[in-house]
Amino acid sequence: MHRLGCLARVAGVSGVISAASLLSHRQEQTRDSEEGRRQQMPWTLPQNRPLVTPVSASWVDNVSEEQEQEVGDTELEMMAESVAKPNELSKQQAQAEKLKGAINKARNLVWCKMYESGAPGMVVAVSVNGKTVWQHGFGYSDIENHLLTGTGCVMRIASISKTITMAVLAKLWQEGKVDLDKDISEYVPEFPRKTVDGRDVSITVRQLCCHMAGIRHYTRKGERDEDEFSLKEYFLKETFATTGDSLKLFQDDELLSAPGSEFHYTTHGYTLLAKIIENVTGEPFDKHMKKQFSVLGLNNTFLDEAEPIIYNRSRNYVRDKHHRLRNAPYVDNSYKWAGGGFLSTVGDLVKFGNAMLYSYQQKNVTSVNKEEQKPIEEPNSKTKIPEPTQSALPGPCPEQSETQTEKKKSEAVAKKVSFEESLEILNNVVADNAAVNVKDVVYQPGPLSSVNSDAKTEKKVRYLPGYLSSDTMTQLWTPQPGADLTWGGHDLTYGLGWAVRKRKKNYGYCMDQSHYVTHTGGAIGASSVLLVAPAPASAQTQPLDSAKLPQGVVVSVLCNLQEVGLNKLAADVAGVFQGLDLDKPARVHKVYQC
Repeated sequence: MHRLGCLARVAGVSGVISAASLLSHRQEQTRDSEEGRRQQMPWTLPQNRPLVTPVSASWVDNVSEEQEQEVGDTELEMMAESVAKPNELSKQQAQAEKLKGAINKARNLVWCKMYESGAPGMVVAVSVNGKTVWQHGFGYSDIENHLLTGTGCVMRIASISKTITMAVLAKLWQEGKVDLDKDISEYVPEFPRKTVDGRDVSITVRQLCCHMAGIRHYTRKGERDEDEFSLKEYFLKETFATTGDSLKLFQDDELLSAPGSEFHYTTHGYTLLAKIIENVTGEPFDKHMKKQFSVLGLNNTFLDEAEPIIYNRSRNYVRDKHHRLRNAPYVDNSYKWAGGGFLSTVGDLVKFGNAMLYSYQQKNVTSVNKEEQKPIEEPNSKTKIPEPTQSALPGPCPEQSETQTEKKKSEAVAKKVSFEESLEILNNVVADNAAVNVKDVVYQPGPLSSVNSDAKTEKKVRYLPGYLSSDTMTQLWTPQPGADLTWGGHDLTYGLGWAVRKRKKNYGYCMDQSHYVTHTGGAIGASSVLLVAPAPASAQTQPLDSAKLPQGVVVSVLCNLQEVGLNKLAADVAGVFQGLDLDKPARVHKVYQC
């Protein structure tokens, strides 16, 4: 009965009946097995000297009756949980199996890409709805010293630096300090004026952000387009002390086309954006970016400097014409901090991607100053002046203090008596009058009052504002006319600091092109990608106003070998993890690390 009572508190009558029948069935099986064992034994043992203990009863002989009772109670409680919430357990198991299957599939995709490209090391991180569900390092970060690639490995992120620079510039735009549609001469007056076909042209800040300004990349106008990584500017070894020194590399060169007419991907254009940020904020670009790394929580993101000691920094590799692995030559990326000069980890990149996704989906929260949260006094209310008490007067009189204490005691006794008399009067009134109208009764529910209530009260979640507003992020992730490009076989359109792939589905049971924003990177001895796939409207179980944010998949991949296309890999991995519902079953939130 004690065991059934334990179960009754959790599972109810139906659970007790099923558990009782299960226990009686187990007892009958135990008795039948013992009788059969005794019949099969050709001889009997003395009762005082047992030589062999039956296996089925060995654990019972070694515990006391109280311990046996506790073990039985524990079994009943476990059975009660399974009887009470079978659907919840099955959902958790299904989500866990689905997550394991997605991780295995993503791991196979990464291994295939490593074999295809011959990359020595690669590290991947995936988050679903803001929660990191998988991190893994593949291969070696340092082949000469036999160091494996860990999840905290720091690598060059190359052109993904443009997305971080764009976020910082958008913050200034949101604060009204920068206008994207103004001429750059208002922010960088020292930059030379440009002419195309004999007429003066103006370059706007927006055109710089979407690579429509006509500023060159690493090839000047009229030069033959060669292999990108064979160009001399990739292998600069001198340190550029200021952003102004970096502008001298290209500021006097001719524009490739009229601003706004053609798309020409350019890293030098983001160096000019760095100069705009520098002039607006009044501090050097590198120092300002280090402050913004701290604000964004990117604790493992750095400038690509050779002198500082950076833990877990990976070595960089290239392949020669015979496809042999070589150490990458030394380069100094100080001339392109904004467009391709940052170091980071996959963990920091996923955090940054979630910050942008959260800002994009958070539409109902505005920042509130602490002063505005204080209660405001009514204008008609007058400030009350505290009346002087006897204790506040100088030179207290002992006779007055004694009379006051006696008066307080008498008032306390009077209050006590009046309270008891009021109870007696109330009881008499209730006894005399059958119908009493009781008003102003305060109901205080007990700790177990919500056990039998069917209505589930949802906890209100207080959201913080994003780093950028939703309107600003919508502008960044809006494709700009004419800024078309192709990465990894996918047709994309460049927005402001990000490449955008639109949702496209024209026919039933035909091509279903998912929506995502991405940016790849290529540097000497490194390749990278950061992809953000917002949850489609059909996959959202709750409206964005009440759901947990962010909703979507963020994938980051870093590799210590140059010229490795990673955008298709990131898109395939994101497709594997899309559709996972990891909000409710907390035990499914696992992080796999090497």
